[in-house]
Amino acid sequence: MTSVSLLHTADMHNRLTTEAAQRLREVRQQNTALLVDSGDAIGALNVTVRRSEPIIKLMNVAGYAAMAIGNREYFFHKRGMLHKTSAATFAMLSANIQPVQGDMGHIKRWTMVAAPDGSRVGLFGLTPTMIAPGSWVERLSDIRFLPWQEAAQQAVTALRGQADWLIALSHLGQERDRRLIELLPEIDVILGGHSHPQMTEIEEFSGTLASYPRPYAKEAVLITLSKQQGATHYDSRVIELL
Repeated sequence: MTSVSLLHTADMHNRLTTEAAQRLREVRQQNTALLVDSGDAIGALNVTVRRSEPIIKLMNVAGYAAMAIGNREYFFHKRGMLHKTSAATFAMLSANIQPVQGDMGHIKRWTMVAAPDGSRVGLFGLTPTMIAPGSWVERLSDIRFLPWQEAAQQAVTALRGQADWLIALSHLGQERDRRLIELLPEIDVILGGHSHPQMTEIEEFSGTLASYPRPYAKEAVLITLSKQQGATHYDSRVIELL
């Protein structure tokens, strides 16, 4: 039997407190879980006032393993986006963002991490398309957006043969996440953001689990997954942070 525990947050919008970060750290350690986020941890959109956003340092304290680049982490120049997220000691992920030249520095398309139980977890991020391909605004940016469907397919192809668990950190919203499940049913879990549900939503759609915590660092979702005889089973509970 292969199993893994995931602790999931999304859409914190710079509301994570020191106390909540410590609570996440404790829950993560007690459950030997991978702590991950699905984007929009940062509060300000398209602003680079600071070299790095203060919430990133709190996420380091909590012990995050990875997060997706959301629209709040996005900046239309690569340098600005890297500055906003520069303090992160964890993986920053977006499979559908590519630079015009060079690479994206510490922002990667996907990553492989080892879970505490030794299983291999393949993670990739998906970011909303902030600049439409071919638009005049695109000429001002040194970043391009791949179609999310194409980017997700590339990520799954790259990770599928290596990973025991294949997980999407998606900031696309629930409607697109359901289309993602239909497109790539081999994804084990979608940890979603951008939807801002009033109540925690955990759904199983076409055999794939999808999780959507409430926004503003009010809570996290702890999910334990196991595979037995080819079938995936899960248990989940909400962790209050406020």
